[in-house]
Amino acid sequence: MHHRAIRSLLQSVAAAVVAACFVGTAPASNLWSGLTYPFVTAAGSDPTLPANQDRITDNVWLTRANIQGIYNIAQEAFYQGARRSGPSPMGTEWAFGTTANYSTLTYRSWALAANGSPPSLVGRSMVVHLIDDDIYLDIRFTAWGVGGVGGFSYIRAVPAPGAGVLLGMGALGFGCRRSRRAGSVVLAG
Repeated sequence: MHHRAIRSLLQSVAAAVVAACFVGTAPASNLWSGLTYPFVTAAGSDPTLPANQDRITDNVWLTRANIQGIYNIAQEAFYQGARRSGPSPMGTEWAFGTTANYSTLTYRSWALAANGSPPSLVGRSMVVHLIDDDIYLDIRFTAWGVGGVGGFSYIRAVPAPGAGVLLGMGALGFGCRRSRRAGSVVLAG
């Protein structure tokens, strides 16, 4: 094949990839609404086992040991906090409400949202912001183990089918990811 033809083909592929990066990256594609996915960890579960981790994205894997709060085992080895302070689960921020009003909610650490009493979160509608992924999703705790037994459960949202997903791009050795800057998309190779 002639060099010009190869160059033209590569430019066309690159243009298609860049265009695909912008498909589904509007803020709505980063809102996961509804409560359709149940996650349950039984009392006494080993938080280091994948079965006891809710691997929401590559950056956020929520779990809990037998005491204290939830943490993001993808970014930290254990819960970091005490009562109303601490960064765990790292890479997240929490608010009361739903994704229908995500932009007007007040986000804070999970410990502050729990206000020193994680069982008080049971039954309350919340939004968790996955900071590195810039995803906002609905979540509602349904159980919280007390007395040193661990365990917790919730139901949460999942992405809408096809929302911001680039099918088949991984096979080409590159893809897209959202940057921390609003409206920025980065082509990764």
